[in-house]
Amino acid sequence: MTKRTFLLATSALVLSFLVSSPHHASAQEGAYNAASTNMEMRLSAVEDQLRALTGKVEQMDFVTRRLDQALQRMQSDYDNRLLKLETAPVPTAPLPQPSTSAESPSHEESEAPTQPQQPVTGTLGGVKVRGDKITGGIINPKAPPLPNKPDDYGLTPQEAYERAFSLLRQANYDEAEKAFKGFIDKNPKDKLIDNAKYWYAETFYVRAKFGDAAIGFADALQQNPKGNKAPDSLLKLGMSLGAMDKTQDACDALAALKSKYPSAPTTIRSRADQERARMKCK
Repeated sequence: MTKRTFLLATSALVLSFLVSSPHHASAQEGAYNAASTNMEMRLSAVEDQLRALTGKVEQMDFVTRRLDQALQRMQSDYDNRLLKLETAPVPTAPLPQPSTSAESPSHEESEAPTQPQQPVTGTLGGVKVRGDKITGGIINPKAPPLPNKPDDYGLTPQEAYERAFSLLRQANYDEAEKAFKGFIDKNPKDKLIDNAKYWYAETFYVRAKFGDAAIGFADALQQNPKGNKAPDSLLKLGMSLGAMDKTQDACDALAALKSKYPSAPTTIRSRADQERARMKCK
């Protein structure tokens, strides 16, 4: 299935759900807090202290693992040095000096060749010892490098969300996309998942990646059709479809917003009317 086909199927599913679902959302369910973005980035003083303590514990765990690997490297180095000392060649006794006696050695003894001293050899596992040389082993083994610490290492879900939102406000959309995606993957049941999915789709919309944006807004809408970001997601879904020249689908989405969320903020409903007029929706 191509991305285009998947987009159309996803959009059709969302629109079908919105158009066919009975309207029983109360005014309270459709209420939208215009200042929710700023409020959701603050926690109580107690929560801040707990997050700080949690981050410090995880950082100490990271440092402990580094120290443990350093100790392992030192131990390996000591073991190899001890092995080299234990397998060093045994010194041989000096050859006897010629006799100074008046008696001369026999003809056979005088012509007997002197046998050369053989070096001490042996093996220890995969290590081979020949003379004073050790081969076949790793004399100075190197511990594998530590993995790179992720940018959100040691952060609580709230802190990870705030970091992603901060990147978005800085117009660092590529990194904001990665940060929101990481939050969504790690915290699928968190209270901020609705907002995270909406802003994740927004990172595509602001970069004119309208196909990815439409999929993202449709996913955010399906995540929680009654959530505080549902009207925003439906509006941006319609605008994304309109930017892709899917005029009829866009008009259906914007019409569903008016009937599905009659208590949505005035700014949302006005923007939907403007888009419908621009696209000349029936």
